[in-house]
Amino acid sequence: MNYERRIVCFIDILGFKNHIDETVNDMGNEDVVEKINSIITAINLSKKILYDDVIKSKMVTQFSDSIVISFKIEEESGVFFSLLDLLHLSFELAFKGYLIRGGVVYGKLIHTEDFVFGPGLNAAYLLESKEAKYPRIVIDPSVLLIGKTFPLSINSANEEEESILKIVKTDSDKRLYIDYINGAYTELDEANYTMIKYLRQLSSLVKKGYEQNILKDERVNEKLDWLKDKVNATIREFSSGAKKIGIIDGDEKLTQEYMNLEEIE
Repeated sequence: MNYERRIVCFIDILGFKNHIDETVNDMGNEDVVEKINSIITAINLSKKILYDDVIKSKMVTQFSDSIVISFKIEEESGVFFSLLDLLHLSFELAFKGYLIRGGVVYGKLIHTEDFVFGPGLNAAYLLESKEAKYPRIVIDPSVLLIGKTFPLSINSANEEEESILKIVKTDSDKRLYIDYINGAYTELDEANYTMIKYLRQLSSLVKKGYEQNILKDERVNEKLDWLKDKVNATIREFSSGAKKIGIIDGDEKLTQEYMNLEEIE
């Protein structure tokens, strides 16, 4: 058995351990059952989004709060479809109350149903744990180059790159990351209506995070500050957009809701 050239993604579901710890504390039985069901829902949702037949060589391994996804680099449009899956995973889990952090790299890996190991996994883990820092999935630039090299059969390399760049943005620290905040809009069902709920949910997660950070851990606050800035920027964009374009989908109430969206303080 030899190493294969694969795209490797290491995902960490943030706060997952705390959710599990809460299932064995002194809460009432109803609260415990609800928390356990929430965890099971998150795991099942991850499987539903990540396990598919589009990319034939894709392998997914999930253990506790970590997920490893990989596929051979030669897969047609494999990079685009995998990043799109990760975009969906990010906003669907956010709706359920879970934020994720991850790293996507090109590397050598052995990934079967029984085990996963190799320098590619080490690199993806280091990118996630040391460089991602915030609740975001960071992508090594080599991954985009591979995406252009193996496009969809009907796409040119430039067309494939354009499709990928609709998912991936450059952050203030020059890192490439999956924009699951503003970028979720085009992928949401009934986007104009769902985006309101999504922005409120993200705002709620940030506020809850600040409230739970009783010890004022600066590392935690740094992550929350990053998300707050992204959410607030998106709220400003959609609120000002509603004012400029007038009534959205013929729904005056919806338009007013966008205009009244409040930024996180």
